[in-house]
Formats: sequence, structure tokens, C-alpha cells
Amino acid sequence: MPISTRHYQNGAALLLAGLFVLPPAFALAEPISKAPALSPPASVTQALPPEMTPEGILKDLVTQSIAEQAGVPELAAPVISAASMPAPAMQAPAVPVPVKPMSLAMTEVLNKDLLDLADLLTGRWDNELQTFFEPELNVPLPLRHERLHAVVKPIEAPEFGTTSFYVEYRKGGEAGPVARQRIWTLSVDPELNGIRLSGFAPKEGKGLEGGWRQGQAGGSLKPDQLKKEAFTPVTGCDIIWRRRGEGFSGTTRPAACKLVTNADKRVLSVSEQHDISANVWEVRDVGVDDRGVRVFGGSDTPATRLKRAQTFSCWASVAKGGERAIVTDLVVHDQGGMVSAEFAGGSPSKLRLRLRNVEWPIGQNRPSLTLYLLIDGDDRAEGFAWGEPTANRLALDVGGTQVSCTRDASAIWR
Repeated sequence: MPISTRHYQNGAALLLAGLFVLPPAFALAEPISKAPALSPPASVTQALPPEMTPEGILKDLVTQSIAEQAGVPELAAPVISAASMPAPAMQAPAVPVPVKPMSLAMTEVLNKDLLDLADLLTGRWDNELQTFFEPELNVPLPLRHERLHAVVKPIEAPEFGTTSFYVEYRKGGEAGPVARQRIWTLSVDPELNGIRLSGFAPKEGKGLEGGWRQGQAGGSLKPDQLKKEAFTPVTGCDIIWRRRGEGFSGTTRPAACKLVTNADKRVLSVSEQHDISANVWEVRDVGVDDRGVRVFGGSDTPATRLKRAQTFSCWASVAKGGERAIVTDLVVHDQGGMVSAEFAGGSPSKLRLRLRNVEWPIGQNRPSLTLYLLIDGDDRAEGFAWGEPTANRLALDVGGTQVSCTRDASAIWR
């Protein structure tokens, strides 16, 4: 049966009392000579831990008594030294885990962000769907968007950087006039914890037009066309991109980007906001002159909404007397892209194909990949076919005119 704390206290009191009541003569007497002590046993004895010695027991009793009277019994718990613990109970030493410095770890994250952003930017983009529905949605004329087709193609341009692109914007679609040309480069910016996109404008861009196309005359950029001395840095207009959700968000630095208008040579302070994901790229920009007058853009202007364009290869066939006339290798993209075909002696002699991956902004219509057949100069469809947005093939037959289009990612730069 365990001994209570009171029993320990009584024993300690008696021990202390016995020490104080010894006669002085006994305490000061010389030690009595004794016989020589016995030799210690041959085996080595183990020293007692401090808490097991008489002094340790007495100290523990006094500590426990004081702790209980103070109402803090947990302080009275005995302390077991590491020396008194059996060997198996000892805790194994911690195994050191290598930790990379924060700057190095963040650099690796940014390096991956750079590659992911480069993959997202690469391709062809168009806002035809936005411009097609704005009149139906009664968007005010000043807020309607001009159609833009953008091409962002990776290039090898060592003088600019390891991750570089040729960028070309065209008004009105892929066959429209060139609105802007740039060389873009991506680099890691550890100070701003993002990816820096820097732009370079060609001093003479005519020779670069359509340089993204493959298999056509003038359709490949030559190394001597990509000399840095032939371009002007667009100073102050770098875009800093950071990962956001499933994509990236990029902005220019405040009050840093200054551009000069072509018409009246006004200096504008321009800001840009970009949001890009797998299939959508939204751009908001604002231009303000030195008097504070807004020239374009603003909070009330909807973002330019570019959709990623997917390419298809098509063939078309029309009647030609008792035979058939066929045209192949027609390339068209699914964001309002259009391609023409001519048939000498055929009926009809000319047709156009338009492909649109429609997402309806209103109503209950399901998103559909739609192929339109247009005859001669009539903009009204003579016939059409539709399928799921991810369909790999669409075909139609209208009055003997046959068309078939198949998804073809390899045709993206044609």
C-alpha cells in the first residue's frame, strides 16, 4: 500500500528532530577507532542516482509537501534523470532534414511558373465571339470592341533571351492588317516575386509580317531578322506576371509605361491588366494623356476577351458537270476563322467556310462547334452543321456541295 504524503512528512520531521536533540558532547566527540573496513566485493557496484540517495529522498519529500500546500501538486512530480532511465526508453536522436534557403526554393518555383506561363501564351487568340454578340447584347457603340487576332509564337532569338516569342496582332481577323508587332521575352524577377515580360518593337516591321506562318513564302523568321539592334525596347511597359488560380495575372508598373500616339504624337500614360488561363485571355488597358484626359479604356469598358483558337484542316467538293471538283488543305480556326475555295468550272465557283466554337452569352442554347457554308459574296449561311465543342470532325452536304473539317493541331502555324 503506498505511503501517503503525511507519512513522508512525519518521517522527515522525526529525522530532523533527532538531529537537533543530539547532545553536544556526542556531536563534538572524536570518532572512535574501528577495525579496518572490509574489502569491497570483486564486482563493481553501480552508484545510486541522486534522487535515490537519502539526501535526494529528503529533498523530494520537502518539495512535495511545499507543492501540495501551495495547491500546485504537479510541481511535486518526481524528476527522472536521463541517467536513471533504462537504455531502451531513451529517445532516438532527431534525423536532420535538409532545408533549402527560401531564396533558392522561390527561384525554383518561379522557374516553373515561367515555363507554365510560356505554354499558356503560346498559340493563336481571337475575340471574334465577343464582337459577334455585342450588337445583340445592345452594348453601347463606344464600348464595343474591335476584332483582334493575336499570334504568340515561340522563336529562337539568343540575343533576346532563352524564352522569346514573335507576337503579331491583326485587326478584323487573321487576314486583316497588322496592328502591332513585338518580340516578347520572359525572365524570372526574384525581387518582384514574379515573371517579367519585356517587349521590343521592330524598327521596320514589314519584313516580319506573317513570319509566324510555316510552309509559305516569307513564312519563317530568319536569324538576321532577329538582331536586337533592329528593335527598340518598350521601356517601362514590362508586365509582371504572377500565378493566380488556374492561370496567371499580369500588370504593368504604376505610371511607368509611356507611349506616343501615331496620329497627334501625344504622350500617354498606359496601364495594362492581363488575366490568362487555358482558353481565355482578358486584357484591360487604360490610356491617359498628360492633361489627365482618358484617351481609351477605363473601368466602364469591358475587357477584351480573347479565346484560344484551335485549327482544323478541311476539304470541299462541288459539282462540275458530271464530275466533282475538290479542293483540299483548307485551314481554318474555330474562333470565327474563315477560309475560301475556288472551283474552276464548278457550281458554285467559289465558296467560303467559317468555323465558330459558340458559347451563347444569353438563352439556353448549348455551346456548339458550328461550321457555316457561305456561297459567293453572301454573308448569310447557305447551310451549317454543329456538334459538341470538343468534336474532332464536322461535315455537311448542302445541295450537292460537300464539306468536311477535322481538328488538326499541327496546322496552328499555317
